[in-house]
Amino acid sequence: MNSKTHQVPKMTKTDGSVDIIICVHNSLEDVKNCFESARATNYSGGPVRIILVDDGSDAPTRDYLRDVSSSQEYVQLIRRENAAGYTVAANTGLRASSAEFCALLNSDTIVPKPWLTKIVSLFRKKSDLAIVGPLSNAASWQSVPERSKPEGGWAINELPANFTVDTMDREVERAAAQVPAVVRVPLLNGFCFVVRSAVFQAVGYMDEKGFPRGFGEEDDFCIRATDAGFGLAIALDTFVFHAKSKSYGSSARDELTQKGQAVLKQKHGEARLRREIETMKQNTYLADMRDALRHLVPT
Repeated sequence: MNSKTHQVPKMTKTDGSVDIIICVHNSLEDVKNCFESARATNYSGGPVRIILVDDGSDAPTRDYLRDVSSSQEYVQLIRRENAAGYTVAANTGLRASSAEFCALLNSDTIVPKPWLTKIVSLFRKKSDLAIVGPLSNAASWQSVPERSKPEGGWAINELPANFTVDTMDREVERAAAQVPAVVRVPLLNGFCFVVRSAVFQAVGYMDEKGFPRGFGEEDDFCIRATDAGFGLAIALDTFVFHAKSKSYGSSARDELTQKGQAVLKQKHGEARLRREIETMKQNTYLADMRDALRHLVPT
């Protein structure tokens, strides 16, 4: 592993610009919620564009994406007639980007209005950061208030009664004021994955051959970025809702997860993966955030 921090190349793209990349395969209601929240983003740091990558969606979702992209000049639609899988779709959007930052959003997420402002501000604090992600209700190690279910497995936290995503984001921001650190981590969940685009010059794009349908591609990218000397961090003051899309059923998701883990072990070694997972598990800052927000769990 490279122990030195990487110096980010001087940007030639518009400083502060962001391309929000949303990869879509059906699940129309989730897609509508995601797109409407993304277009309501309150960000003044530079121009924002939304790139919709339609990975072979059926007619209802296809037509919706065509309608919203044709009526908004800041929205670009890229249509793949035949579904190739998440990682191929993500790379399609990333390669089409012309911004300083690329924000990959799962199509079943809902973002609060200030999410980009807070995440980009973290990049500005530390010039070596390559990837930043937020907290969520359902994002493995980044989940709050609970990380795991009592019976085992990852928690899917419901929003508290009468809370919106913006309300929860403000609660998370208040709690994060007590944890004034840049929380560096070895792995980030791909549901909301904001990347400084200069990093692609150094490490390339997502591995679409090893992880064509996702489920491991973000871990692989995180490890490659770390090995190239870049940093990763969690924006503790930012919350993005994750609905856990129905694009894949639970059995298909389990199968894809197992395949992804096998590829990760082959590429990076089982010992490396165990070490990174243990680091995430023992992160005291994440534990402090869960403790600070646990009062929101229904009793």
